[in-house]
Amino acid sequence: MGPLTYKVLVPSLRTEVLNHLISVREIKKMQIQNFFYERYGDINILSKNPLVVQSLPRFSSAFRSGGFTSSSYKQVDTYFGPLLEHFERQHGYHNIFLIDVDGNVVFGVKQDEYLGTNLKTGEFSSFTIGEIFNAALSHIKFSDLTWCEEANDFVFMAASPVYDITNRLLGVILVEIPYSQIDIFLAQRDGLGDTGEIYLVGDDHYARSKSRFFNQNTILKLEIDTAATQDAFLGHTDIKVIKDYRNIPVVNAYTPLENLRDVNWVLLVKIDVKEAFHSILVLKTDLTIIASILCTITGVYLYLKLRKKKDSESIPEESF
Repeated sequence: MGPLTYKVLVPSLRTEVLNHLISVREIKKMQIQNFFYERYGDINILSKNPLVVQSLPRFSSAFRSGGFTSSSYKQVDTYFGPLLEHFERQHGYHNIFLIDVDGNVVFGVKQDEYLGTNLKTGEFSSFTIGEIFNAALSHIKFSDLTWCEEANDFVFMAASPVYDITNRLLGVILVEIPYSQIDIFLAQRDGLGDTGEIYLVGDDHYARSKSRFFNQNTILKLEIDTAATQDAFLGHTDIKVIKDYRNIPVVNAYTPLENLRDVNWVLLVKIDVKEAFHSILVLKTDLTIIASILCTITGVYLYLKLRKKKDSESIPEESF
């Protein structure tokens, strides 16, 4: 009965573990992909908003004529600034920038080191913001994670060209999206126990998420080049037992994230093998103990039975 019970229950328990990891993987994949699709829609709509279309050339003209301290700039900022600040709060952005067609950062909801600089010729032209601006002059552009000193955290940058009603290019609107907006999906580890983890890896094989096993921030610092990440970057979706970035055997469900436009990431959901199959180990141990007890009882019973029979056969007939 022991081997039969083990044979019947173990596949069921193993399948339950695998199906749970696959379910978590698919839910997180959908959440992250939807997050990017929504941000694409947001920046596209925002670039066409009359408020942005009207304010960008006014900020640019006031900046060129007298800089941020001029009365004309303050007048434009007094009217349009609070409305743009409302957009920032509404969408949960860290900052919103307006950049004219020549590359001048003419407005920012928050004071920032980029404000007043030129993204074509200035010191930040070779930085991520400069690259995103130049690409966004012709189409919507997203960045990978980049460090933001003002936010003291990582952000995404999303930018889109701004046109007037005559289809004349006015410049670019650029927003900073806090990493925390996507981290909330990864932090939800219900049903993954003490060793379960959901994490992202970029095509440079560096983490795009924080590891629960390290105190320090691992984003763009922890290299993760495992069999799972390699297979996922080949476009494969699967679940396997492999060694993770800690060199510990884990059950790993992985998949590429699709159609993220300018971001090439893979998603991995894993749990240590020891914890994942703990119930199977417990079942095996319990069945072994029960079998040992039954064998001991049976052995003692047979020993006593045979001894009694042997004793009865050894008594001489004269004694009767």
